[in-house]
Parts: sequence; C-alpha cells; structure tokens
Amino acid sequence: MKITKVELWHIDIPLRHPFYPSWIPGYPQTANRSTLLRLSTDDGFFGHAAGVAFGEEREGLGGLLAPYLLGIDPTDIELGHQRITEGGFLGWHNFWMESAFYDIKAQAQGVPVWKMLGGESKPIPVYWSTGEVCRPKDHSEIIKQAHNQGYKAVKLRVHAKTLEEDVKVINETRAMVDPSIRLGVDANQGWRVTIVERTPAWTLQRAKDFVDQIDQSDIEWLEEPLEMHMYEDLAELRKYSKKTKIAGAELNSGWNEARMFLHFGSYDLYQPDCTVFGIRDTIKVIEACNKDPALSYSPHTWTNGVGQWINMHLFALSDYDHPLEFPYEPGSWEPKFRDGLLIEPVMPEDGFLELPKEPGLAIPLDWEKVKKFGRKFFSMTEGDLTKKVIKDKGIFTALKLKKRKDQEKQ
Repeated sequence: MKITKVELWHIDIPLRHPFYPSWIPGYPQTANRSTLLRLSTDDGFFGHAAGVAFGEEREGLGGLLAPYLLGIDPTDIELGHQRITEGGFLGWHNFWMESAFYDIKAQAQGVPVWKMLGGESKPIPVYWSTGEVCRPKDHSEIIKQAHNQGYKAVKLRVHAKTLEEDVKVINETRAMVDPSIRLGVDANQGWRVTIVERTPAWTLQRAKDFVDQIDQSDIEWLEEPLEMHMYEDLAELRKYSKKTKIAGAELNSGWNEARMFLHFGSYDLYQPDCTVFGIRDTIKVIEACNKDPALSYSPHTWTNGVGQWINMHLFALSDYDHPLEFPYEPGSWEPKFRDGLLIEPVMPEDGFLELPKEPGLAIPLDWEKVKKFGRKFFSMTEGDLTKKVIKDKGIFTALKLKKRKDQEKQ
C-alpha cells in the first residue's frame, strides 16, 4: 500500500456569537478554524486528520510535506513519523497529521484505532470544560446544568491581572454550587498569549499563593499554572500543593519534553493532545502514566470536533481515573460549532461518550459541510509530484533521483 494523493482544506466555521477564550484575554474569536488533511491510498483507503488553526497560516504546508509523504506506506507508522519530523526541521510542527496514518492502518486491519492500539471498549466519562474566564453567577449555573446532565466534573478558567481577582471568582463560584461537584481550574499560563490584554505571567510564588487561597474551595486540579517549560518550578509546586493536583503538558512538543516533566516529577495529571503531540508520542505518555499509580492521563481537547474524536481513541488506552475533557461554553463555543464538520455534534449521555465501532478513526465527516465551510488549497498526486520534480530539476536529474529512490526501496 502507498499514499497516492495528499489534500488539504482551510476550514472556517462562523460562531453565532463571539467567543472570548481565556487563553487570549480580551480577544473575540468569531470562527472555529482548522486545517483538514486527507491522504488517499492505492488500496482505496482514506486517512483524515485536522489541526487547529488561527487563520490560513498553513498555506504552504502541502508543497512542503506532500513530497515527503507521497509514495510511502501509510501503515509504516515509524516512517510516517520520521517524514513528518524531517518536514519540520525548519520550524513546522505537524504531528497532528499522524492520525491519518493510524486511520488508514486500522482500516486496513478492519478495526477501530483504539482497538488496534490495545484500548478497552467501555463508556468514556467526561467533564464539562468551560472556555471563558469564570464569572461566578454565569458559571455556577453552568456547573448546575452539567451536574444535572451527569457530567463528572467541571473545569473553570482564571486569567485576571491580580491574584485576588482570580481567587475571588473561584471561591465565589464554589460557594454557589453543590460541594460534591468536582471542580478543576485552568490558569492558561503554559503558553501565554498577550495579543490584546497583557495579563502578567504567573510566578511560582503566585501559583503557590493561588493554591493556598483556594484551599477552602476543594479544587481537584490546577492546569498550566506556569510556563510550559518550567519543569523544576512545576515540580516544586506539585510538592507544595497538598490537595490540588497539578496538570499540564497539553501543547508541549512531544515525548522529548514530556519525559522532562516525568523526570522532574512536574505533574500529577498529564494532558498531551495527540493532535499536537502526535499519536506515537502520546502513547508513550499514556504508558508512563499507566505504570505509575501517582499519575493520571486525560488529554486536552480544545481544538475542534475532529480533535475531540481522535483523542477519544487515545483515551481508551488509559485507566479512566480522570474523566475526558469535553469543551463547551454555552452561548459561543457550543457543540454545533465545535463539531461543525461532523454529521452530528458529539454529545454525551448521562456524562459518558461511546467509542466508535467502525474501522479506523471513523470520523463522521459531512463532506457537504466541508464544501460549505472549507476551501481546498492543496492537492497533489504522485503524477503531479513527478511533473514538479522534472520541472524543477530537469529530466535527467529527475530520472537519476527516481533510480536512487527505487534502489532504496529494494
């Protein structure tokens, strides 16, 4: 089997109302944007992946990576990982594309990706993950709604200029809801963005003070309290925090960074998003967490509906001791818009999601919606690549190159 075609789309799904993500303070997000990939094979299989996008910044991605991917065996996961790595040496980080390889390989085996990887078929518990900075009156109502619908926990967000304001909104919100409801807090300090408001970066001392001052609110976990490469400071915070677990690693760059967290003991809860980390390296993190009873795994899923779907497959490899994130900010980032490319929005029943039973990733893409919200900006076949090489290198050099590559395959 080999890859015969690479296609890419820019996706832009308008939101009904502006969404103000806590991780970009003051910024009104008006659309759900992503890059959609489809790999075609000579055996008639199609592999899909989607990477979160700010705009159309990946315009040149196809021309860069398609020559690395065309003609290779998509079921050779290590080769696919290596080719994506090679394409990223000048700064491109595109391990979100790996899921298309796993998609094809599992289809060829006639099983879902989660089963191919050794996961268990059982309902997935989820927690309701809000996306805007916590407003006690509004978010206490969301917590009550989530609790009534069977969600196992709710995550709130803080990102104020002062410690006092962050502490106040969490303690006030907790006082308004049932004390039995599990709560987490995301400080969004791991990869701080100040394009609109310049909120200050948390220091280790501010993180310690926050943990101390929310002690009465029984917060189960605190995400991204410090910059994503402060391995030793995060480890110190973890040791300091007696009740609240420390979580992170959601957008770090793969296993090389994850093993630094593991080495220093930085986190209790690991959250690598396989649409950023890549599936191969996420599996390594899951295996490390499964071996250590003090560690848990629950991925970041704040990308899009395709990302949520792919992370479900990986979550099936864990022991489920922490629920899976389910992004939902009523009034703006709702499942209808988050899952805008899917036939139907993914929605839990009584706080649980079901794993797909069909082969591959089984992403329920609606191609009419892809046409409506997407613009195909790249398509290349093996024949297109041959023509390009001849045009760029000349016929004789192209023939020499083909001969050398054929010899390598043998």
